[in-house]
Amino acid sequence: MEQQNTYLFGQFRLDTFTQLLCNEESSVKLAPKVYRLLLYFLLHKGRLIPHEELFDAVWEGRIVDDSALRLAVNSLRNALQDASKSPNYIATVSKRGYRFMAEVSVKDHYLFAKTNLTNSLCYRPKAELFPAWFECTNELTCLQEAFQQASTGQRQLVFLTGEQGIGKTALLDIFLANVNSSRLSVLRARCVQMKGVTEPFLPLLEALERRCREPYGNLLIEQLSNLAPTWLYQMLTVLNPDERAMLQTKISPGNSGCILREGAHFFETLSGRSTLILVLDNSHWSDEFTLDLLNFLMFRCSAAKLLIIVSYRSSDNGSGMQRIAEMRAELFSRGLCQELSMLKRQN
Repeated sequence: MEQQNTYLFGQFRLDTFTQLLCNEESSVKLAPKVYRLLLYFLLHKGRLIPHEELFDAVWEGRIVDDSALRLAVNSLRNALQDASKSPNYIATVSKRGYRFMAEVSVKDHYLFAKTNLTNSLCYRPKAELFPAWFECTNELTCLQEAFQQASTGQRQLVFLTGEQGIGKTALLDIFLANVNSSRLSVLRARCVQMKGVTEPFLPLLEALERRCREPYGNLLIEQLSNLAPTWLYQMLTVLNPDERAMLQTKISPGNSGCILREGAHFFETLSGRSTLILVLDNSHWSDEFTLDLLNFLMFRCSAAKLLIIVSYRSSDNGSGMQRIAEMRAELFSRGLCQELSMLKRQN
């Protein structure tokens, strides 16, 4: 396998495993030619690199004119927020070539990338302040106990119910922020009220698409391509043209019916080595396909470090309420779920 590195320079880092250019505030996936250009600069920092050498390295000997190189350099400068007249990174040497001026350090990234392949939905909570009473509620204790059981390979599903404004979101935030696990995966999907027909699996697809655009999203895209290509096929905007063409070879017009099984296999695989918390907020507005998938996951017999939390308002007349009621009755009868009801607290 090709050696994977992280190159650190200025306020930026380039991860060759994900091909993401990152700083402390954001990350961007560079176009293939721009990525190759930056990588070549980093590998040859401080040296004057002639135009012809860059053509060979970036365009692999294909015949292109000087404007293609200028366009790629300008795109890279924009990504680095580098001014051509007073550059911090890329200096132009008139009629001769370019020189990358910044100091560059290299970190071997291969082992890190390899050990995190199954944790592409890693969770990084933001520091927030919560009401002190949340720290000792029965609901929080029940969620923590459910997580501990899930961590041993016993699937758990918790129905979390309460009226609007009661604190369900804050409870989930503080629960996730205080989970004690070095290998934790989290996917948090939110349903919205829709008029008319909704797209199957919409909240999960939207949540996965958002995570695909984050740092290390390439890991998630690779896993979706291998385990659930029909899911990835519905998120084509996260792929470049070459990736789209390759995905087309895995999809046939007649295999769309396997999306539920693919989804179950995908989430079970993620929960094989690291505990996966799958949250569905506002599930009273969920489509039935999403709820069917969660129900299907709970009826599977294999061990999985999986905790599913279904949050909803029982008084709402959302499209998913009938299906939620059916799920609860069926899962309760088999001892496969529990319910937490949040009530208004007395002052």
